[in-house]
Amino acid sequence: MSEEIKVHPIKSFKDYGLAKRSFEELTKKISSLQLDLELEDEETPKLESKIIELKQKSEEQKKLITEFINAQANYDSKFLGSNLEYLLKMNSLRISDLEELLGVSAGYVSRTVNPDSKKRLSVDIVWKISVIFQVNVDDLLNIDFRIPTQSLCDVIAFFEKLKHETDEAIIHWKNQGNKKENHVGVFFIELGEGRLDGTKRYQYAPNGNVNETKAVGLTDDIFSAETSIGELYLLPLENQFGEKGYELYRYPDYGAYLDLVCSTFDDKSNKLKGKCDELFKSVKLHESDFVISESAKNLIDRYLNPNRSNAPDGFMNIPDSIDEGLPFN
Repeated sequence: MSEEIKVHPIKSFKDYGLAKRSFEELTKKISSLQLDLELEDEETPKLESKIIELKQKSEEQKKLITEFINAQANYDSKFLGSNLEYLLKMNSLRISDLEELLGVSAGYVSRTVNPDSKKRLSVDIVWKISVIFQVNVDDLLNIDFRIPTQSLCDVIAFFEKLKHETDEAIIHWKNQGNKKENHVGVFFIELGEGRLDGTKRYQYAPNGNVNETKAVGLTDDIFSAETSIGELYLLPLENQFGEKGYELYRYPDYGAYLDLVCSTFDDKSNKLKGKCDELFKSVKLHESDFVISESAKNLIDRYLNPNRSNAPDGFMNIPDSIDEGLPFN
């Protein structure tokens, strides 16, 4: 027999979603076993017993779902309308598009979320909306998506500064490619089975940990930059829902664990992703810029501007009298 399907208790909207999936799995499993039962072989008694067990679980799960729905009939919906409007705008959708996705009649959602309406969307519809937009149901009902938190504002300012320093050539990003080599290897684990041609296969897994709920695949090359806070790695990614985004890591020292600075997949308002898009475009634009080391910059600056330096390290100063004859002046 396959892995046992358990009845999922419900204490929150998140549990409600898990319970719905559990109920669906139970229903599918019962249908599958009933088809097997039609074969009427020596396994029939076991199948009948299993079907009875699963039906009992299904009824219990359905009862828990019904009880939760009834208990949430008067949920607080003060942010639902404005958040829904915001999410539709961010995803370039109309409310009629959402109603079609939800499978409800035209005008149902728009009428129900109207501030003057005394009705509320059903719990099931609210949950489906959260699934469509990949947001937490509790956030959908209790947080105003239009107002960024202070933490989000700080991270946005951080990315704005990174872009400014990239544009001004204060920091320079190196293209590390997208293969398991050098430091880039800390983002991958080798899979047990290789390709048919014998080559190895790798999976995105920072520090060896695979997180299937977030980023699961690279969409472009990895870029790194030396900054005042350590070496940063910017990764363009795509999750299992086809959503594109970024994760930024800091790599303190060789052999150390990566520090996840932030992930755009955690910000459902898409404000952070927009800033990351701007940074990544700047990184790609300046990828082929001519770059020299800091010591070379200082050397050239001393030669071109001898009056600025007293040569504390013993580098010979050039007399002011020959300043006009220097090349590049």
